[in-house]
Amino acid sequence: MKNLHALRRTRHSSLAVMRLCSILFALGFLPLQAGKWPEQAEFDRPIMMDSNAEGSELFVLDAGDTLHEFRVTGNSLEEFRSISLPPSLTAADMSYLLAGGQESLVIAGTQNDRGIVARYALDGQQLQVWKFPNICSGIDVGSASHTAYVATSDSNEIYRVDLQGTQSTFVARISTAMKLGPLAFDEAGQRVFVADVAAGAIYQYSLARKSVKVLVTGLSTPNALSYDPDTRLLYVADPGRRAIFTVDTRAGKPVARELVSSPLKSPYGMALLSGNRLAVADYGAQSVYVFSGKGALLFRYPPNR
Repeated sequence: MKNLHALRRTRHSSLAVMRLCSILFALGFLPLQAGKWPEQAEFDRPIMMDSNAEGSELFVLDAGDTLHEFRVTGNSLEEFRSISLPPSLTAADMSYLLAGGQESLVIAGTQNDRGIVARYALDGQQLQVWKFPNICSGIDVGSASHTAYVATSDSNEIYRVDLQGTQSTFVARISTAMKLGPLAFDEAGQRVFVADVAAGAIYQYSLARKSVKVLVTGLSTPNALSYDPDTRLLYVADPGRRAIFTVDTRAGKPVARELVSSPLKSPYGMALLSGNRLAVADYGAQSVYVFSGKGALLFRYPPNR
């Protein structure tokens, strides 16, 4: 998820309602149910999302185990299809990818108690799979380099995935982290941002210098990250603070500044949209909110909720 004028990427989870309560201390994971394309799937408690590169389409995973695809209009979201994925897959984070003219979603999580990254076409067909010994908790892709970066929550490691091949490569381990969660990739700057959902912090890892530093602290449960390469702002969804924050990564001493809070209840995910807008997946409100770039509420989906 990128720029509120020229966009890219986003993030974010649950197994069941009682396990979702642990979001104040750790990142949850959601099992997706098997099935075919329903004509009209019920929209139930959104937990993670991403947009396509232009921000004209929005993909939302909800706690009802359904992935919804929307067209973004001037003042509404129009759902035109939905899909369910294998019940053995527990999703933690996802990222949109356009490669070779084919749209897909790359999902990080677990399957059969092992870490997994799986790439799915928008018709539900599984295209590629990469397996890991640890729990995959965050992912973001670089379209130009055909790579993805993956975080693991139980080993606090970062891996590089070759989206055109079968290889995954160890990059680094953040030894001071408590529990890594969502991740955002700055492809131009060769930086990886990864949230510590247990400590309420965000780390920045430089791929060129192979060095890590704490970017910001003082958050509660940063459950989704999205980087804008044009403004170099990092967007953070924090359900523990009930707000969306921005971090200017160019600043000498970056701080998390609140962009919007009201009427948010549990903002689990977000995505940048066309027209300088921001979509937020609010689990507690069972809605998707769409805000202007300055944080003004524009509309919500479903509109009558």
